Amino acid sequence: MVNRLLPLALYLTIAVASGFSDLRMRAYPTYATDQYIPKVLDGSYGAPAIYRVLVPYSVKAASEATGISLGGTWLAMRLAWFFAAYLVLDRYLRTWFTPAAAVGGTLLVAATLPLTFTNSWAHPDHAAELALFTLGCLAVARKRDILFAVVLALAALNRETAGFLVLLYAAAAIGDPRRVRMSLLFAVEFAVVFAGLRLWRGFEHYEYWQFAKNLVFLKLLPEAYDPYYRSYAYFGLVIFAPLALAAMCGLRRAPAFARRALWVALPFVATGLTISSIIESRIFTPLYPLLLPAAVAAWWEPTGNSAPLAKPISGGVL
Repeated sequence: MVNRLLPLALYLTIAVASGFSDLRMRAYPTYATDQYIPKVLDGSYGAPAIYRVLVPYSVKAASEATGISLGGTWLAMRLAWFFAAYLVLDRYLRTWFTPAAAVGGTLLVAATLPLTFTNSWAHPDHAAELALFTLGCLAVARKRDILFAVVLALAALNRETAGFLVLLYAAAAIGDPRRVRMSLLFAVEFAVVFAGLRLWRGFEHYEYWQFAKNLVFLKLLPEAYDPYYRSYAYFGLVIFAPLALAAMCGLRRAPAFARRALWVALPFVATGLTISSIIESRIFTPLYPLLLPAAVAAWWEPTGNSAPLAKPISGGVL
């Protein structure tokens, strides 16, 4: 019993540490509830934020149900998302590794995640993205199609990066005709949610192409910016370049799923560099679950559960 509860206590502790750091590192810690969430709810914030509805509507519903202020509900829910993310990361890594290795990989994420707490205020979709994208990866690795279908819908309501979960499913499905067909169905599911959000909230264009701006960011920002902020463009590289190197080192003994996940990491990075702003290092957060299985294999030997693409593990949702 103690061995089961100890990781929960540990992840609660680091969730509180992450939540407190996230709040206190921000220049505008209340912007999410003062401006962002209300304007997403009434549709006035603009694209793409108005299509990222999962957390704003969840916060509103929980606030109305409990009578707690929107700000208080937001802080509690963000803490819950951090805790869920660390718990799911642990269960994800236990698909192939010992509990000690899973804890080590999860702590690696917690230690580096504050470098994604940049650009003045917390985006509601950020911690939720880490939890949901990781859970989607877990569902693919363990061949839990029903769980994957549910997570894909929720992740698509949170951020467009959910589309890469479909790509991961397709990569993992190679060689299995039934799962190849399922990947097509999941692509349709994602497309329905993606299009449905735009039909519901109205279609708005926004500045898609960011590559030219990102090149400017990589030269560092103008002198008028504080040097601390000028380093933001490199935080993604600081976090994920060593993790990618570890993944390359662990590739030979990594589970088959980990190698397929790296195939998805490459187009994800390319997308981040071209149609997202790299000064917001949080955009690279899904790289954690994509790189971790191979990276952890650089330090820990996978266990017997590392059969190709992992057979389903019995007992419970996770």
